[in-house]
Amino acid sequence: MTESSLGPALESGVNLLRGLTRRRSAVEDAHRTAAAWTESHPSFAAQLVTSPRPGSPVVDYDLLIDDPSGGTIMLGVQVDDGASWFVDHSTHWAASYLLTVDGRHVSMSEAMLMLRSLTRPGLSPQEELVRFCVLRNAAASEQVSLEDIQAAADGFRKRRGLTSRDAMLEWLERMDLSAETFHDHMATSARDHKFRTRMRDELGPGHLARHRDQFARVWAAWVLSEEAIDVAELHGSLSDRWELQLTKARGWSGALPSPLREVPAGGGVGPVPFEGRFLTGLILKREEAVEDAGTLEAAGEAAFDQWLADAAKQAQITWHWL
Repeated sequence: MTESSLGPALESGVNLLRGLTRRRSAVEDAHRTAAAWTESHPSFAAQLVTSPRPGSPVVDYDLLIDDPSGGTIMLGVQVDDGASWFVDHSTHWAASYLLTVDGRHVSMSEAMLMLRSLTRPGLSPQEELVRFCVLRNAAASEQVSLEDIQAAADGFRKRRGLTSRDAMLEWLERMDLSAETFHDHMATSARDHKFRTRMRDELGPGHLARHRDQFARVWAAWVLSEEAIDVAELHGSLSDRWELQLTKARGWSGALPSPLREVPAGGGVGPVPFEGRFLTGLILKREEAVEDAGTLEAAGEAAFDQWLADAAKQAQITWHWL
């Protein structure tokens, strides 16, 4: 689709919308008519969206089409019926939506629930929501049992301190959620968990084989400080030093601050500039990666996070509030 042909195609799309019968009984015919229009304009990848008005037989339509220069164009026809746009658009199909990712709509209330459970550092709320939607789409076909759903609900209540029936009912009332809605949310969480676990198990061994250096076990100590500190000072008490952050950690080499990841056992680094301060560190001990349960679990977690990030980059995203 070229820029020169965009205008006539948009005009044709508007004429399509004007010709649709705006009654609930005619919705199926409207979708068939729109499908025929889409076939004649394949470059647009058009989608007809139906928005029934609450308590009314009237249906509104929007036509979403791909813009050849990027983004999405929404065509809509506002009927001159005397109602203000403020009233009409309060019941619009996207009025309560925050975003859509690969066809999955997320409402404002759902987004608030999602954000309460998203805690990964280094990601903006927008990035978190997109990844959450990608996960939900991928996990939608997972089969879960009542035991899976109960386990998800028990974990949810434990994490939030909802240990009594009264506390749970109070939380549901405060969040304006019914018991049925909460059950559906827990069923979705159970599917997410099952999919995530399966993907970690599948991806972990290969990721570990490709990145063994990142899963060496290390014992390390490092300081982040406003003033430069020599490596030799880490062997002392640092009692005359202030405004610093001392960390002693045992874990994976890939999780260390980047200047320390390749330092051999007994070696040190610094002071070097790092995140606006100075870093000085020591590697006290290093053991090569082994394929035990803990290492495979960590590799699976890293592999799944990478899969999710890559999938999010490929997703088709529409932000309805921007």
